[in-house]
This record gives sequence, C-alpha cells and structure tokens, in this order.
Amino acid sequence: MRSAIAVVLITFIGATFVPRLAAAQTVTWNSVPLSWTAPGDDSLTGTATQYDLRYSTVAITSTNFSSATRFTGTPTPAAPGTRQSVTVTGLQSNTTYYFAIKTGDEVPNWSGVSNIASKATLAAPDTIRPAPVATVSVTGSTETTVSLRWTAVGDDSLTGTATSYDIRYSASPITEASWTAATLVSNEPAPLASGTVTSYTVTGLTRQTSYYFAMKVKDDAGNTSALSNVVNVTTPDQTAPAAVRDLAVGLTWLGWRTALPDAERETRVAVARAPDRGGR
Repeated sequence: MRSAIAVVLITFIGATFVPRLAAAQTVTWNSVPLSWTAPGDDSLTGTATQYDLRYSTVAITSTNFSSATRFTGTPTPAAPGTRQSVTVTGLQSNTTYYFAIKTGDEVPNWSGVSNIASKATLAAPDTIRPAPVATVSVTGSTETTVSLRWTAVGDDSLTGTATSYDIRYSASPITEASWTAATLVSNEPAPLASGTVTSYTVTGLTRQTSYYFAMKVKDDAGNTSALSNVVNVTTPDQTAPAAVRDLAVGLTWLGWRTALPDAERETRVAVARAPDRGGR
C-alpha cells in the first residue's frame, strides 16, 4: 500500500510548472521569436526534461493542442527561473499565429498548456523586379534634343505601377557593363500604369552627334529591371550658313591709249552692268 501511495505521490510531485510564453516584437515575414521563464522538474524545483512547443493559425486550447503544429527546435530546459527563447521559423507571411508550450519531465509528466501568445508575421519582401522596357523608340530630334517614347512596365514584372525611371545616354553603345558610365538625365517622368505609352525629351545635347539611349525601371522595394532595348540617333545640323551681307555690283575697267602729236594719253572708263529689266 505504501509503495502504491509513493508512486502516486511521485507522479503528482513530478508534474511540471506551466511556463508563461511571450512573443517578441521583432517578428519577420516568416518567423516569430518567443521567450519564457524555465519552470522546474517538480513544479518550481529541479530541471525539466523537454518542451513541447506548438503553433497554429487558430487559437490553441487544451483540446486542440495536440493537433497544432509542433516546432522541433526548442532548447533543452534550463534551471528554474532561467529566461529561455527560441525563434519559430518556416511561417507564412502576413499571417497571425498562436503559440503554446508544455513542459515535460523524465517520466514524462506534462504540464498544462501555457498561456497563448499570438503574433502576426510581416508581409513578405518584394523580390519581383519590374520587367525591362523593350519598346524604347525615337520619335524626333533637334540639334540639342531627342524625344523618346516607350510603353510602361509594372512594379512586379508587368503588373502594377513602377516607382521611377533611370534614363541614360552615351556617345558609345550602352550595355550592362557600361551602364554606370552613361550620362544620367534629370526630371524623368513618373511611371504610369503598366501598358501606358510614355514620352520624354532629353535636352542639352550637341548637334551632329551620335547618341545611344537606354533605361532601367525601379519599384518601391528597390528592385531594378534589366537594361531596356538601346536606341541610337544622330542629332541633325539645322543651322543654315550665315547670309552674305556685303554683296556689291562688280565693276569692269576698260582702258585705251590715244596718240597725240606731242604725247601719249591713257583713258580708263569704269563699266557696270545694269540690272536686267524685263530680260533685256
């Protein structure tokens, strides 16, 4: 009888204390940090043996605890009163999760379900960059300007609206390798919705010069598209020669000599052609 009573007492005393779970503020899009104070093996004394940490997208109770997802990366229980923590990973973005934990001893005797901690993960980072513009074309040019036109792409490939354009030009062909060396224009237009035709005029150019133009697109997360198609144009020479301002009617000098009895004389006469009137 005493032996049986002893067994009952050991089982009772061996029940571990329920830890109090807390979720930290520094969540990410796929993880939530949790912390708690380690309980004891026998209530608040001794060291427990194991933890059973569960999480779910629905509130956890003692009834559905075992059906919640078990997280296997929990630390080994420390001495009672020790603050312990773990980061639950592999979660879905932008989702509210509920967390609960039990403590077990070597038997194992299990504590009751802890308090329920809940936290929402952040939205997943945007890793989709805008599509490269493939429709850049030249619509006109002057001695110092070139007008470009293209069809807008999206924030995420061809979806949505991008954040900014980076338009550049160079006297030599533009490639990904030479992109940073090309001249950056200013006052680019704000991107419009994907599929919208957009125009922009580059100024400050030099006449009779060959230029190459290309662009990249950025979204609000800083993702940058690949290089667009590259267009080439030579600015024209539209400056006419200066007008002649000193035009004069030409003169022709005629001269002859006459023999007089006592001397020779030379006579010179200036002859000018009169304007032709009526074809005569």
